[in-house]
Amino acid sequence: MTPPLLRIRLLGGFRLARDGGAPLAERWSRPSARTVVKLLALAPDRQLHREQIMAVCWPHAELPAALRSLRVALHAARHTLEPELRPRGASSYLTADGGLLRLARDAVWIDTEHAAALARQALAGGRGPELTAALAALSGELLPEDRYASWAEPSRERLARLRDEVRGALARAEPATGDAEPRPEADAARVRLDWARDLDRAGRYEEAVGVLREALAAYRRQGLCDAAALAAARLAEVLSRSRGAGAEEALAVLGAHPPGPGAPDEVRAAHHMARSAVFSYTGRYEEGLAAARAAQRAAGTAHGPGGRILLARSLAQQTVCLGLSGRTGEAAGPAERALAPAEESGDPAVVATVLSVLRETARRAGRHRRALEYGRRALALAEQAGRPTATAFERANLAELHLLLGESAEAERLAGAAVELAAPFGGTALAFALTALARVRTVPAPDDAARLLDRAERCAESGGHLQAMDEVRAARAALAAGRPAGGPAGAALGV
Repeated sequence: MTPPLLRIRLLGGFRLARDGGAPLAERWSRPSARTVVKLLALAPDRQLHREQIMAVCWPHAELPAALRSLRVALHAARHTLEPELRPRGASSYLTADGGLLRLARDAVWIDTEHAAALARQALAGGRGPELTAALAALSGELLPEDRYASWAEPSRERLARLRDEVRGALARAEPATGDAEPRPEADAARVRLDWARDLDRAGRYEEAVGVLREALAAYRRQGLCDAAALAAARLAEVLSRSRGAGAEEALAVLGAHPPGPGAPDEVRAAHHMARSAVFSYTGRYEEGLAAARAAQRAAGTAHGPGGRILLARSLAQQTVCLGLSGRTGEAAGPAERALAPAEESGDPAVVATVLSVLRETARRAGRHRRALEYGRRALALAEQAGRPTATAFERANLAELHLLLGESAEAERLAGAAVELAAPFGGTALAFALTALARVRTVPAPDDAARLLDRAERCAESGGHLQAMDEVRAARAALAAGRPAGGPAGAALGV
């Protein structure tokens, strides 16, 4: 008798379903049993040797103990996948062949395999509809509950590369002969905007700049002024973060593509928000504050998640500009009002940004434990959103908070982790991380702290971020005085 098809979903979280048969249990009796199924679902050809599984699940156990644990996990997994399985019965889904364990190919469907197959077919054909369907199938984070599991990383990277390939092909796709309607160039530009957002959040700024330039050029060719203004706003923000001389170019891009008189509120808000970001990065805080307030007014009448995101960002940006211009008494209010629209937007990256600003506001007020609460939530969300530079920044800030509280071991751990994560990106993110680590080591290892600050200064100059340069100078002054400095005076990167 053919068993019901077992469907295993890994994108967006681990889930099981069957096309018929007895209902599956919602909870697993043993976490190790669930891990075994995940490992096999991700493995090439759906199979692994028993020793490979034991090395992941019980790395420190002696061989006899690991074998016993594996037998128990397999028994639990087989009966979870197939509740009607009789004692000592052969599983329809999880089988063994000598030392190999595998998931049956004819009885088990896996969403990542299905999505990868769709992507390969779409890439071979190059047609827009197929590429769009493949990109939709690839959406969702792979096993978010196992985000930091090293065994999932190769599959995570492989899927990310495949998504990038599909996005690139979709952006380049031409209308296919025989399509009922030609696929307009603007569709490809919209794909580029979404792609650039993901690249930006991943810290791949130069790639994001290139993709946004292509989107902007496509909108200009089509004569779509409002869409071009939105693309210009996003390009300006990334330019201001990606390079030291980017601010002037960013302002030029905004000046060349302003919103028209009848532009949607969201486009106008994005334009003002981009101006505020550029001004903030270059130390022009009063101009940044005025632009953030203009963004708030426009975003307040915009509809949908995009409007809530821009409203939250504009309020958070006001707090940043007020704090950095010395008007700390006025700073807390806008950020506190930003949290509700940020949460309503459903975007963890935006919520993390607002929490980061609230963390800094609490730190300035001397409420260090409250600042830690905000910072820990911001860190968890930055990690969830897949933002490595923001994650490094949050770790650096938490390190300095622990240093202020006299918890030097935790401060050292977090600052070291921030440097490790930010190192591949260089620039501003690494400058803040290195400065945090230098502060931690100012008293116990001043020579090491001085070397770290030399490196941080070079990174800050290459990133062109005025606040990062100020932080390095403050840390040098503290080093000369033989004491650790207070901590960053700013908020999240890329508010």
